[in-house]
Amino acid sequence: MQLRPATREEFDDFSRAAMSAFHREYTDADRERYERIDEPERSLAWFDDGRIVATTMAFTRRIAVPGGEVPCAGVTAVAVVATHRRRGLLTAMMRRQLDDIRAAGEPIAALWASEGAIYGRFGFGVAAPNVRLSAQRPATRLAAPPTPSDPLRAGPAGDHIETMREVHDCVRRARPGMLARPGPWWQDRLFDPESARVGAQPLRAVVTERGYAMYAVRAEFTDEGPAGEVRLRELVAAAPEARAVLWEFLLDQDLTRTITWDMAPLDEPLWLMVTNPRAVRRTVGDGLWVRLVDVARALSARTYSVDADVVFEVSDAFCPWNAGRYRLAGGLCERTDRAADLELDVTALGAAYLGGTTLRELAAAGRVAELRSGALARASAAFRGDVAPWCPEIF
Repeated sequence: MQLRPATREEFDDFSRAAMSAFHREYTDADRERYERIDEPERSLAWFDDGRIVATTMAFTRRIAVPGGEVPCAGVTAVAVVATHRRRGLLTAMMRRQLDDIRAAGEPIAALWASEGAIYGRFGFGVAAPNVRLSAQRPATRLAAPPTPSDPLRAGPAGDHIETMREVHDCVRRARPGMLARPGPWWQDRLFDPESARVGAQPLRAVVTERGYAMYAVRAEFTDEGPAGEVRLRELVAAAPEARAVLWEFLLDQDLTRTITWDMAPLDEPLWLMVTNPRAVRRTVGDGLWVRLVDVARALSARTYSVDADVVFEVSDAFCPWNAGRYRLAGGLCERTDRAADLELDVTALGAAYLGGTTLRELAAAGRVAELRSGALARASAAFRGDVAPWCPEIF
C-alpha cells in the first residue's frame, strides 16, 4: 500500500471514495463544487493496488482568533472505506498530514468531526460549540419590535452576495472561529443542489446594510393547517438593531410553524429577545475542533484579556515537537525552563484557544492541573474572549 497525494486526474476517485465512507453518492453537482475548492496538492490518500481506500485533505483558510486572525488548515474529507478500517490507516494519514501542515507554516488545524470520539486522540479539542435552535410560531414574538431603519431586501441568495460579503467581512474579525471567504468560498457557501433541499425552496437571503440571513422555507400542510418550516442557514448582524429586524422578518413568514437553525452561535440571543423564552429550544453541539500544530506561534498570534504570565507544561503524544514547557507573558509565548504553573495536554489547549471553552471548565473536567495557586484563575481569565467563538460553515 502507498500513502501519497492524489493527483487532479485522480480526484474523481478520491471524492468518490471519501463520500462512499459517509454513505453518499458522488453527483455531478458535487463534482462541480469540488472543482472550485479542492486542493489536490494538499490531499493524502492510501492506495491499495491502485484503488483509493482512505482519504484526507486540507483547505488553505484563515480563521479569526481573539485580536486577529491566523492561517488555518481546514482538515476535510477524512475517510476510510469500510473494507480497510481498523488497520491504522487513519492514524498514519493524520500523522503525515500534521507534519505537512507544520511544514506549510500553519500554526493551527481545524475540522468538523463526524464522530466525536475520534479526533481527541489526535490533539483536536472542541473550541467553538454551536447550538441548534428551534423556534415555534406564533409563540415566538419579539418583546421589543424593532424600529424600521434600513430597508429590507429579499430574494435569491446569489442576488445579494456583495452585501452579505461586506457584512461578513466586518463581523468575522471580531468573532473568533469565523473563516475568511476569498475566491470561491462565497460561492461555495451558497451551494444549494436540489438533492440537498429535502423539499425546501431554493436558498434565499434577506439583507439590510448591517446584517443578512440566508434561509429556505419548506412548505407543509396538515389537517391542522399550514405547518411550514423556515430553515435558517446563516444569520450575521453587525448591530443588535439589524439582528432584531432580521429575526422579525423570519418570525413573520406566513404558512410556517417552526424556524430551525442547526448552527447558531452559543451566545445567540434570540431566546432573550422574545416574550416567551420557552418557545425557543436550544441544543448545544460540539461544533469546530481546533488543534495547535505550533504551540508557541499559535499562542503568540492571539491577544489576551489580561497578562497572565503563566508557564504551561504541555504534553503532546501525537506531535512530539510541541511537548514541553512554555511561558505566556506580555502576549508572547516562548519555551522556558521555569517551573510550570499549569499542566495540560494539547487537546485542552486547542479547546481553550478561541476563548470559548475556559481553562477553568477544563480543570473541572480533569483536563488541566493547577500546580501553583492562582495560576488557573489568571490564565482562564486571560484566554476568555469577549464573544463566543463560532464557525457557521462546515468544510
